Amino acid sequence: MLDNGVERPVFVCRNCYRAAELEFRIASQTADLGYVPLAIRDGLRLLRDFYRARLAEDDDERVRAALDEVERRLAIDVL
Repeated sequence: MLDNGVERPVFVCRNCYRAAELEFRIASQTADLGYVPLAIRDGLRLLRDFYRARLAEDDDERVRAALDEVERRLAIDVL
């Protein structure tokens, strides 16, 4: 999200990702800011932090499974 020219990460569902990215790209161009897509590993790290915070509030098995999947992906080395 672009908030008065400052980038702020927000999480959206998979179905909303493309639309949110397009909206962010348009907002960046409108504000004369360069658009640089977030690197996949950086996005995974943000998602990992989000799931960890959720688990601290409530130990939900679905959140734990999602966190495990994100951590599995982060453990894969770059080829």
